[in-house]
This record gives sequence, C-alpha cells and structure tokens, in this order.
Amino acid sequence: MNEVIKNMLERRSIRKFKPEQISRKDLDIILEAGLYAPCAGGRQGVIIVACQNRAINAELGKINHSFFHGRMSTAAAYISKEQPSIADDPKITDGLYGAPTVITLFGARNFLYATPDCSVAAENIMLAAHSLGIGSCMIMRTEDTFDSDFGKRLQKTWGIDESYQAKAFVILGYSATEPPKTKPRKENRVKVVE
Repeated sequence: MNEVIKNMLERRSIRKFKPEQISRKDLDIILEAGLYAPCAGGRQGVIIVACQNRAINAELGKINHSFFHGRMSTAAAYISKEQPSIADDPKITDGLYGAPTVITLFGARNFLYATPDCSVAAENIMLAAHSLGIGSCMIMRTEDTFDSDFGKRLQKTWGIDESYQAKAFVILGYSATEPPKTKPRKENRVKVVE
C-alpha cells in the first residue's frame, strides 16, 4: 500500500503520553509539515507555536479543562474507551492530557477561512507526527483558553498580535499505551454521483 495512504489509515488520537519529550529534530519536521498545509488563497496565514515548557502546558491544560461544559459519556455514548477523553473520565483534569509538547495554531481573527486553515495544518501536523512514531490529538476549546487572562498574557509574550486568535491545539508525545485499534468504517457514509 502507498505509505502516505497507510499513514492516514493507521493514525489514531492519543491521550496518554510518556513523560519523555520529543526531539527537536522530529519537532522541526512536524512543524514544517504544518507549514505546507493547504490554505485559502495560498495566504499562509496560520501561525504555529510549539510549546515544550511543562509548566505553561499544565496551566493551559487546566484552563482548557475548565471550559469543558460538554455532556459526560455514558456506557453507550463515549469518545474512546482505549484513550479516554475528559468527557469519558471525570478524573482527568488536564484538557491537554499532560502532553509534553503542545502546539497552538493561530489564525487571523477576522478571516473567513482561519479555522479551516488551522484545521488542515493540524491534520498535516498529526500525520507527520504519526509517521515519526509520535502520538497526537487535536484539542478544541482553544479560543476560550486563550481568552483567559493567562492566555492573553501568553499570546502577548509569544509575540502573536491580537488580530490573531487561537483556533486549535495539537498535543504531541510518545504514547504511553497501545494506540486504539482500527474500528470498522460505518456503512453508507460515501455517495458517488456520476
């Protein structure tokens, strides 16, 4: 099978990480993949910040968790049994799951395609990470997290203009458990019209 397609089919969201930090060499490769993501009009407007500071990441995770107001999972409706989310396990208090590397994707606040551009960059980042044996997961509530006092100060410290808004997190690290198994694809989700 084509290696690119194989990588897409095998990547899974990881929410349990070893404490070991990923290498700068691997991080640079992953970030470059994010920079090459498709973007509206070829504007290249996404700003990517990779944070490997554990204290900052822990505070972001705590704030991110505080904005989770979703319904908790049930036995029949859940996010993941193999890699529980904060909706699945109320004992998880870090919305970024203790990941050693947290990537924040920023898009222009008033640009119509900022969120899709950041989402495509996130996918490139996650696929690149998987190809290097690094686990990843896309996390939302990013706008709320950076609307907090801590988030506003951090954005300023990082030199990201207020005209940009945090749109998505991608967490990275080495998986502490086996990745979830591939689930069979649900039927009747694709239509081809000729």
